[in-house]
Amino acid sequence: MRPARHPAARPDPVTFATTCRRMRTDPEHAVNVGDMLESDVNAAALAGLSGIWLDRGIDSITGGPPPTADETVLRIERLTDLPDQLSRANA
Repeated sequence: MRPARHPAARPDPVTFATTCRRMRTDPEHAVNVGDMLESDVNAAALAGLSGIWLDRGIDSITGGPPPTADETVLRIERLTDLPDQLSRANA
């Protein structure tokens, strides 16, 4: 996403809604994959999208341990895991 083209930045739900509208898709049919649990995954879910957390085992901001997610968060460790996660999510 290019911040200059959106009226708000993540985690504002307007950003996700605007992107879905521009892509001509409904939020419930969209997925946002990101390495930041709050602004990528949880914010996407609040906007009606599926969020998938790319958990790299480190907090991308602090460099410390990653945040803790509850068991409902879809999680991958590598982008190559994404197709399998999407298959399970659509099953």
